[in-house]
Amino acid sequence: MVYLLSRNRRLRELEDEMEFHREMTAQSGSPERKRSFGNSGLLQERAREAWGWTWIDRLLQDLRYAVRMLARSPGFTFSAVLVLAIGVGVNVAAFSAFNFALWQPLPIKNPDTLLRLQRRSPENIVGQMPYPTAIYYRDHARTLSAVLTMAGTRLELENEIEPVRVNFIGANYFEELGARPAYGRFFASGIDDARNAAPTAVIGYEFWQSHFAADPTIVGRTIHVSHKQVTVVGVEPYAFPSLRGNRADIWMPVTQQPYVVEGSNMLTDISDGTVEVWGRLAPGATAKMAEAELLNLTNERRTQYPKEVWKDEYIHSDPGARMVTPQPPIVRAIAIFSALTLLILMVACANLGGLLLARGVVREHEIGIRMAIGASRKRIFRQLFTESLLLALMGSAVGLALACAAVHALNVLSDGPKWMSASPDWRVIIFTLGIAMLTSLLFGFAPALQLARQKQRKTMARRVLVGAQVAASCVLLIVSSLLVRATQHMLYTDPGFGYEQVISISPHLDDHGYKPAAARAYLSQLTQRLRSVPGAASVSLVKIAPLGRGVTRIDSKTDGKTLEIYPNWVMPEFFGTMQIPILLGRNFLPDETNAVIVSQSLAQKQWPGENPIGKIYWDKDIVVGVAGNARVNALNESDAVEIYAPAQEEDMPAMSVVLRTQGAPKGLTPMCKSTVQDLDAKLFPEINLLKTGFDTQMRSLEIAVSILSGVGLLAVALAAVGIVGLVAFTISQRSKEIAIRLALGSPKSVALGAVLRQYVWPVVVGLLAGFALTAACSQWLRFILFGVNNLDPWSYAVAMGILLGVVAMAALMPARRALQLDIARALHEE
Repeated sequence: MVYLLSRNRRLRELEDEMEFHREMTAQSGSPERKRSFGNSGLLQERAREAWGWTWIDRLLQDLRYAVRMLARSPGFTFSAVLVLAIGVGVNVAAFSAFNFALWQPLPIKNPDTLLRLQRRSPENIVGQMPYPTAIYYRDHARTLSAVLTMAGTRLELENEIEPVRVNFIGANYFEELGARPAYGRFFASGIDDARNAAPTAVIGYEFWQSHFAADPTIVGRTIHVSHKQVTVVGVEPYAFPSLRGNRADIWMPVTQQPYVVEGSNMLTDISDGTVEVWGRLAPGATAKMAEAELLNLTNERRTQYPKEVWKDEYIHSDPGARMVTPQPPIVRAIAIFSALTLLILMVACANLGGLLLARGVVREHEIGIRMAIGASRKRIFRQLFTESLLLALMGSAVGLALACAAVHALNVLSDGPKWMSASPDWRVIIFTLGIAMLTSLLFGFAPALQLARQKQRKTMARRVLVGAQVAASCVLLIVSSLLVRATQHMLYTDPGFGYEQVISISPHLDDHGYKPAAARAYLSQLTQRLRSVPGAASVSLVKIAPLGRGVTRIDSKTDGKTLEIYPNWVMPEFFGTMQIPILLGRNFLPDETNAVIVSQSLAQKQWPGENPIGKIYWDKDIVVGVAGNARVNALNESDAVEIYAPAQEEDMPAMSVVLRTQGAPKGLTPMCKSTVQDLDAKLFPEINLLKTGFDTQMRSLEIAVSILSGVGLLAVALAAVGIVGLVAFTISQRSKEIAIRLALGSPKSVALGAVLRQYVWPVVVGLLAGFALTAACSQWLRFILFGVNNLDPWSYAVAMGILLGVVAMAALMPARRALQLDIARALHEE
């Protein structure tokens, strides 16, 4: 700081002192002494170095010179910044998306102290818990200052054709998140959640706009939810950051759930976990302390309810104020996509490195003069690297702007959370600065070093950069080709079950307090009536509805390997209704117990080369049949395996109905709804067409594959631009050689071949390196390559064909112009 404040004064003093010595030397009259005085500029620079802190002067000087040099070549500067902006923008956009999902906390009060609580045991992972258990933790845990609860369902609202999403929450939910109502008020603890309190509701902001015309007088009015009167007390704020992204049309206190869901015993049932729970850490408490205390409370709970609390059950906590909890599949997807976006950056840097080397040939006269007047190689390198750093900062700034625009557009198109802002936070800013430094090293270090050594005319560095671009582009194209093949295979391969003419009907009997015996009687009447519906082909029951929510997955270890098993509990008619063939053994018998049917893939992995019939599974269950592989609840997982158990009476309240129709199923949905409600008017079933669910999942996969394919094509486009520039530069530098060859009668193809031949081996080596790298790392892709081998020759061939075609076109475009070379003019100019 002292140096900066006194810099100008000290420079004037230094200049005056040197002027004095120069005059004294001149007065001596000796030519030898005059010559011995030396270079004034060099002497001043050495004197300033003795002061210290002079690196600031040199940096400012290098930056000013870099700005002038870049301003003299606006075409080069624009191209370089654009190439960098694309490479950096893709990486920043990907990082921003992951930052939103995994790291950036929701804009709520004290997000770092909020924990999401889940039940765990060595055999089970469940994200919900019984409401009485959550209240027990709330009343006894001293490490938690508050407990938040939420249970969502779809219910009927007056004058609405489709069901509305209703979230039942603790009265402290909005207050703990620091929200303020747009109109009216929120729920008051001890008042709105009292057992005898008048039914109240808060309307979701978007629902208020679309269904109530944003009328502020909605506060105080009465609406009818499931034919029950409810008073609106407030409107949710705009862009409310609900936990886990659980947006709702209507919010109600959880204690009022039995009022609108008639017959529900959720508030007293200790066996059925239907409530999501979060805990707020008390001052001074940590997550580990909370988990230890909750473990003790869980053990106490087991003594009270030994059947309902699992053996070795404990409570696991995750950061609660995040959109997504990191899980192994999510981490794998992030790692793969990050690697692909970094390859885009590598292609951009190689592209720009080649441009800098080509530009160095043009600047060799300038560099030679600077070295002739005393500039060291170190000084030249520093200046050139400063120009690269300035380019990297400019490209990163533009890339950041492009990334913000892309994130905003993606959020709008995907109907993402309204609270999500495209404005970068400190993590994105630091990441962008880090990318700027990395890119300056990647594309600036080697060219600056080569130019400082005055070896800019050597072509080895340019060949290496071409090979690097080809290798990176090859990896991206092969991965994109594999994913496209996997998507096509998934779209056009039989999923193992018939979905196009099936309706899923979930009456949610457990939400309405049905006991197992009553649920069995109701479902028996319902299935009997549905069989008589015109157009119905077959009817069955299943616990986990196909292609729906609430999928259960069990990790089973066999011979050191972990299998991801998707279990389901079904009635014997399920396999016929879903058109899943029994390949070996038999179907379930009526009222059979201790039996399972495994999928063909599970039988092959569990007992390779053996007959699975009669084998014991899950300690006591006997395998009675082998069914065909059916991705009923894991549509996009090629390694998923299924196991079916016969539904027992205790499963009945959670069962859903699957109805196969003889024709188009869409016209039967109103009749299915009326049939459910004719038997019990208080029920509001969730009815889904399996084809709609299938198409939705396929559409999401197609979008993801399209993005990755776009990344691959973008890399090829960048590589093509770089190769065009390098080949054009090479031809321009060797125009005299080409002109002489043509003047001596050499065919044009031979003349150009002599120039282009130097890029043949870099392309070949780049292709081989790309193939080898993809083959070595493609094992990471197996979990998303459904039905496609990670070494699929068709995908590799397509990628090679596209890349070779693009490289050939990129090389021939400037070569075609060279064929029209004016020989006399070229020789004259040289």
